[in-house]
Amino acid sequence: MDASANVLVVGASVASAALIAQLREDGFGGRVVVLDHDPDAPYDRPPLSKDFLGGTSIRPEAPWWDGNCELIRGQATGLDTAASAVEVALADGSTRTLVADHIVAATGAAPIRLPGVPTGVAQLRTAADARHIREATTAGQRVIVLGAGTIGTELASTLVAGGCSVSVVDQADRPLDRFLGGHLGAEAAAWIQDGGAELHLRSRVEQIARTGGEWTVTTDSGQLTGDLVVSAIGVRPATQWLQGSGVDITDGIRCDSDGTALDPDGTVIPHVHAIGDVAAWSTPTAGPRRSEDWTTAQRHGRHLARHLLGLEPLQPVDRELRYFWSHQFGRRIQVLGTPVADATLVQHVDEPARKSAFYTLERDSATVAWISINAPKEFVLAMRKSVAVHG
Repeated sequence: MDASANVLVVGASVASAALIAQLREDGFGGRVVVLDHDPDAPYDRPPLSKDFLGGTSIRPEAPWWDGNCELIRGQATGLDTAASAVEVALADGSTRTLVADHIVAATGAAPIRLPGVPTGVAQLRTAADARHIREATTAGQRVIVLGAGTIGTELASTLVAGGCSVSVVDQADRPLDRFLGGHLGAEAAAWIQDGGAELHLRSRVEQIARTGGEWTVTTDSGQLTGDLVVSAIGVRPATQWLQGSGVDITDGIRCDSDGTALDPDGTVIPHVHAIGDVAAWSTPTAGPRRSEDWTTAQRHGRHLARHLLGLEPLQPVDRELRYFWSHQFGRRIQVLGTPVADATLVQHVDEPARKSAFYTLERDSATVAWISINAPKEFVLAMRKSVAVHG
């Protein structure tokens, strides 16, 4: 990619920030345009369910954004791969076509909504969503959170700390099931309940209704009433704007190992790329895989920047272990690697007085993941060892 080229990034995300920073660091002086419809973007999403929701700030921060690009407010509505163009709906109702030598999708993921959910059920994906929940909840109010995944349990923790009465509902057998790879379900349930939230597992939602100012959630195991209902049952890749484009969006945007998009036949679309939560990158040893975590998003951005410039990657993405975390109910939970259900959980630290524990997950005589709960020293040591092994 020469200096006269231009890059269009759809989505002002941490992945796109890493892409732009690496492009500039490696000497690219061409035009970079970022398109995003969120009036608050760019900002950090992880704090939305934690510090931002529980605080008073009007807008979350984006310490990683240096603004070395042109930012356009608008919604991508379509992609013409032959013309290398994105159709855009602007905030004033007009439309515009943006053409670029390289188009990078960094649109992330959007909340899943249960079928038939009525208007007024809140969700948490944007800063506006977080402000709405903050304004709608005061001490003493009853909040029903649908979903015991990371966002749902973090929401519950923040709202309990703010004096709300919180019930968390999920049809799964244990909370944080995906986050912890099917392990530590009893431990997670205990810290959620000990922290002050009610936990209703193995409960399938059958109906949500509002009468006056009160909500009723009916499940196959009973009824709950509250002043606010928040849906946090998960997310799906934000690929609606790519319908009919010829890009394979079976589960996110299927890409090769450098982040270049593929069509359903597996043919590369050379000028279309994807990074972050929306991207399903292939690896030499596995098929396409999406990873909804902050650190992988950054790695995608850096790797793609080097690829576009024809430079060697800083490190192959598939050699870098995943790292993600959660902060809830007085616990900082950090995970390195990929927890899998068929691995054996081994505990190395157990200090209830400081709510501290440290585990490894072992499979085929190898450690596949490390899980830290308020055990920072042990976790740092694990990260150092992983760097030595994985380079």
